Amino acid sequence: MPLWGVLLVALAAAVALLLLGMRLRARSRALAQLQREHSALAAERDQLRHTTERQGQLEQQLLQAKQAAEAAVLAKGEFLATMSHEIRTPLNGILPMLELIARGPLGEDQRQMLATASASSQQLLRIVDDILDYSRLEAQALELEITSFNLRELLDGVVQLMQRAADAKGLSLALQLDPSVRLPVRGDPVRLRQVLSNLLANAIKFTARGQVQLRVQRLGEGAAQHQLRFEIIDTGIGIDEALQARLFQSFSQADASTTRIYGGTGLGLAICKRIIDLMHGQIGVQSTPGQGATFWFEIPLLKVPGDLPAMTRAPAALLLFSADATLQARIERIAAHHGLQVQVLAQLDAVVERLRAPARPGQPAPAWLIVDSRTRRNGEVTLQQALAERGDDDALQVLWLQEDTPAQRPRQRQLLPHFDGAALHALLAAPATPARPAALLANAEDGLPAPTLPPLHLRVLLVEDNTVNRMVAEHLLRVFQCEVRNAADGKQALAALREGGVDVVLMDCQMPVLDGYAATRRWRAEETETGCSRLPIIAMTANAMAGDRERCLQAGMDDYLSKPIARATLHALLKRWGDGRAASPARPSVEPSHARLTANSSRAPSAEHGPALQETKSQAVTQPVLDRDVLDELHAVIGDTALQIVSVFLEDAPAMVQQLQQAAQSSDEPRLQAIAHSLKSSSANVGALSLSAIAQRIEHEARSGSLQRPAVAVALLVAEFARARVALTGYLAQHR
Repeated sequence: MPLWGVLLVALAAAVALLLLGMRLRARSRALAQLQREHSALAAERDQLRHTTERQGQLEQQLLQAKQAAEAAVLAKGEFLATMSHEIRTPLNGILPMLELIARGPLGEDQRQMLATASASSQQLLRIVDDILDYSRLEAQALELEITSFNLRELLDGVVQLMQRAADAKGLSLALQLDPSVRLPVRGDPVRLRQVLSNLLANAIKFTARGQVQLRVQRLGEGAAQHQLRFEIIDTGIGIDEALQARLFQSFSQADASTTRIYGGTGLGLAICKRIIDLMHGQIGVQSTPGQGATFWFEIPLLKVPGDLPAMTRAPAALLLFSADATLQARIERIAAHHGLQVQVLAQLDAVVERLRAPARPGQPAPAWLIVDSRTRRNGEVTLQQALAERGDDDALQVLWLQEDTPAQRPRQRQLLPHFDGAALHALLAAPATPARPAALLANAEDGLPAPTLPPLHLRVLLVEDNTVNRMVAEHLLRVFQCEVRNAADGKQALAALREGGVDVVLMDCQMPVLDGYAATRRWRAEETETGCSRLPIIAMTANAMAGDRERCLQAGMDDYLSKPIARATLHALLKRWGDGRAASPARPSVEPSHARLTANSSRAPSAEHGPALQETKSQAVTQPVLDRDVLDELHAVIGDTALQIVSVFLEDAPAMVQQLQQAAQSSDEPRLQAIAHSLKSSSANVGALSLSAIAQRIEHEARSGSLQRPAVAVALLVAEFARARVALTGYLAQHR
């Protein structure tokens, strides 16, 4: 091979080797790049895994912190509620005692010291109430009640309540109600009254001179609600604009110095804001320092389509015999609130003609005649004659505006010419009959009126462990001229039955030693063994659920009477089961028929409709702290013994309340149920209906196992018992 060929081959080989080396280097660089990228990805993967693990740890810590915070809030709420009630309980023992001491003979220095102690106790009680309400709102345990009420009556009551505080500082307190505001509404009157009272109290406290005004305006209405604006206007110290945002924060006042000067916890406005928020409204303030403040809130109130007596009555006329245009405008403004059409008559002849004219279609009948003494001059005799011609059945009410007192005549009253608007409002307001569930001494459907119930002359065994319930039932039985024997439990009842001489048994169901169910079963077994005739046993218990009635019948009881005891219902049951007792053969077994359960149906609707209806009714009706009608009716039947029954309740109830607290601390639900059951019936018998309702709720939830935070539930009951004790103590003081 020639030399050039060899060189060419060598050159080609060198080029091939060079290319191969270049490829190898390129691959090495690519492999190194891949390794670097892999290492970077592995590092990022490790970092991502570490970040994910750290995030999981943080989320777990955040969850634990959230749970700890929620537990702390819950514990704080329970602590505040419990401690507030623990503080309030002795206060409610101090206040009535101070009031009773004030009724006795005291020196001037002693009376001043007593007034200071009373004012301090009242202030402490208000602070405790603020803390309690705040704890409920914090725990979201405060629920609004929806019930019908008259807005005018609520506003008048709030203004009247605050009038004394305003008078003490020489302030003018006025109410301005827009005539277009509808008075019958639905909402929570208790919480609305609380907000208004708080705002008015603040206005009076921070106003040294001038006036405080409560103004209510109608903003509009929807298909089912009215939109109202409430304004509390004062001429007080005012609030700087920069500090207004802090007003509705908890434990805060506009200026820290006001706490020392005027007092207070700084909770009132925070509570007001929470309540207004619950009502789906808004609250705010407009103020200039030194020129007073206007606190306002706007809330919706539900419409009431004609369910108040004042608004359902037929259109009526108000005849005004006066020539005074100012008086006419004033009376027209007041009458508009009561649905009355004012017809002004300036001449005596026109008045007499209107009184003697027969009713005509389209012309409302006169409901009121207001006579201005400056107008009537010498026409009183003629006017009285025209009134007499209308007959004794006439419903026309006559109001004389005069200084001297007129002769007493039916349906005729007198006001001073310069009368107070509230006094005329009170006269024109239609009388309302309060709805009171399970009223004591209510008439049964087949019962006679209370005064005409005939004597029964029965021998009754009363088996009841609660002292108050036993005293009420015993005195009602003695009114029926029955011979009464008592037993405190089922064991004593069996011993009394074996002695004989009993016509009818009234058997409580829940008792110590041996309850009513077991005692009845044992007695029925003894009747079967001995061949004795069947003795009527009537269940007497505060439970009103359908399952309780079935349990009574299955135990061998013949009928059912729910507490509080209705006098006419009790009479009807005793008459039904006591008639023909001497010659009666053995009675057949009682089936749970509808006929046997009608005696008390008018008072316990839940037996037919189940507990759901009962719960709905209990939420729809706001129970009063003390229903005086219950005690008044009881007093009318058994006299001063009713006061003794109240005294026994006040002596026995604190022990039951203490037992409830102990059971709540140990989470003993059966004991909670039993004690709440007893307190429920005894409190209802003395008219403490709100206390009875709370005890009923504790009993039902303890029975169903749904009672949450029993300490808080019992703390609420303790507070309600304190209110009931004050009201009952006041009732006793008035009737002794």
